[in-house]
Amino acid sequence: MHDAYNRSAFFPNSVKRRRGKPRGFDFYVKWSIGNWAELVALRFCREVLSEKLGVTAFRYGYSSGRIPRSLEEFEAIEREREELEKFGKRPNLLIYDRTFAEGRWGELEGIVKKPDDEIASLVHEALAAAEVETSLWSVKRAKQLSFTVKEEDVQRLQNWRSRFGIPILVFQVFVDELHFAVLDAIVREGKLKRDRSTGKPTHFYPVTPDTRLADIEDVKVKAKLEFYENGKLVVFPVISGGKFVNINEGAIKRLSALLKRSKP
Repeated sequence: MHDAYNRSAFFPNSVKRRRGKPRGFDFYVKWSIGNWAELVALRFCREVLSEKLGVTAFRYGYSSGRIPRSLEEFEAIEREREELEKFGKRPNLLIYDRTFAEGRWGELEGIVKKPDDEIASLVHEALAAAEVETSLWSVKRAKQLSFTVKEEDVQRLQNWRSRFGIPILVFQVFVDELHFAVLDAIVREGKLKRDRSTGKPTHFYPVTPDTRLADIEDVKVKAKLEFYENGKLVVFPVISGGKFVNINEGAIKRLSALLKRSKP
């Protein structure tokens, strides 16, 4: 090929040069779907549970709250994550009574960026906390899928619960379904074994029709092409969207009962 080769002609939206060391495509896929899953769980609380149970949720343990559309935005989120992880391991979401939250919305939107010592009174008002786990699998295409919670996270989440006395749920987000279970049940009834993909001890708890909260449709996936300073092409996936359909009213009722028991 001669010098007349023009990258922008082949990749018209992909001529930005990014700094730093490029990551592999698998890393970006897993990161993007994990980031999307956190938003799915938050949206489900604010859209579905708000209407059916009169509750809502706010980011607490670090999650970005947005879909990055480029590597530049991804890097900004990573810098923000590194800064806020100094607060230690916290559940991704806190679930509140909607009436309580409506009068304190601005304060509650800001708890993700504040240490617990400054927001302890607000944290104690939560009905429940939620940890968000993700999976690259389709429930409708695979068999015998599970909730997966790393043992290292379980220990830190239990320490947090000991401090605040708030029950912890787990939202497991698959590409086509959203499920929930109680962390205690996952630890008590699941199997602890080494995850072959991460190499880490992980609690596996079976997904069943009873744990399903909703189906997820219309997930959108795009690929952005960019270049690092060394000239290497990087494919960055943008995963967004997702519509909640076929709501499982039985699971909603079980979740409602748990939230009612959490406060006197």
